[in-house]
Amino acid sequence: MITDTGRNILSKYLVGQTQSYASYIAIGVGPKPLAVGESFPDFSTQESLDFEVLRMPISSRGYIYDEQGNPQVVFAAEIPTDQRYEISEVGIYPGRTSPVPINLESKILYSFAESENWEYHKSNAVASIPTIVEPLNGDQEGGVINPQDEAGTDLVVFRTNSNNTVFEGPIRQSRQERPRFLNRSLFVRGDMSSLINNATTGELEVSSGDHIHYNGITVNLDSIATDDELRLAFSLLSKDETQAENPQVVKILLEFAEADIPNPVNYARFEVDITQGSGSTDFASNRYFVIKKKLSELIQSPGFTWNAVNSVKIYATVLEFGTSVPSDKFYISFDGLRFENTTSQNPLYGLTGYSLIKTPNGYPIIKESNTSNLIEFRFGLGIA
Repeated sequence: MITDTGRNILSKYLVGQTQSYASYIAIGVGPKPLAVGESFPDFSTQESLDFEVLRMPISSRGYIYDEQGNPQVVFAAEIPTDQRYEISEVGIYPGRTSPVPINLESKILYSFAESENWEYHKSNAVASIPTIVEPLNGDQEGGVINPQDEAGTDLVVFRTNSNNTVFEGPIRQSRQERPRFLNRSLFVRGDMSSLINNATTGELEVSSGDHIHYNGITVNLDSIATDDELRLAFSLLSKDETQAENPQVVKILLEFAEADIPNPVNYARFEVDITQGSGSTDFASNRYFVIKKKLSELIQSPGFTWNAVNSVKIYATVLEFGTSVPSDKFYISFDGLRFENTTSQNPLYGLTGYSLIKTPNGYPIIKESNTSNLIEFRFGLGIA
């Protein structure tokens, strides 16, 4: 669907005030795909993808008629071969980035990839995060996540291939549990930390437990508008896809600070606190999330500045129904943290077209690693 921004840019293109309205195709992994028979929502006011992961130059353009004889303009682009994506949304842009950037351009800050030095901080010890390439069920049958180290000890934090065979079962797929971004994903168990809500403020606090961290970073967002956003993409997975226990609450705390120390004086905190049945949350039908927070919505200490940040920590807790004890029957897979510039206005740049992916079973379209693929975006033409 062409967006309101797209109509404006297309009008300027037709009268020669801009050079392009469609030069790049963007793919994203954020929303739940549509199933066959499910109608497309109105995307006219859409201004960005929920969680964009890649933008590719349009390599070909065409004009065709569909099966019903309706005329369509077709744009196509080639997806790079190396990485894996589970695509649930697609968009069109006139450029790779805004030609007149005012603030920081939108981008992935962290992808939780092996190239980023995330570490597991347990008690007073810091350890590297192991990668498990074998099936996660080990010697067990079925879709059981059971990663262990060489000594046979259960792993609380690990990486694994995003297409591990444990994720292929129909139950996990129907609940949208699978990681969607890149070849490998970082997992933490639901009892890695113990997060509680402050009785007075309701803010998340670390009661006990461990965290993962990434030190030696630079995140200078001091000059960014307070209405710009950070977006965290992650999925929730059951240890055993057939288990009777269901999640009730997922709590995640991202803390940006000057150093990896307990209770830092200066910090900015990104909180995730979602409960079954709250708003549109239904863990039975969708366990993939993109949580959006304006910079003004982060909890910041009075003296905090972004240019002093040197460390980011992540705490995570999953609770079952009827208990306040963190559960070891669930995992959280982190896909990425993205900065989205939502405030810089440029009349010649913006999301010109957008659509959710529509499949027979309501699953994302999988682009496997080391494969060559083309993606098409079609605009239907008509007379209004």
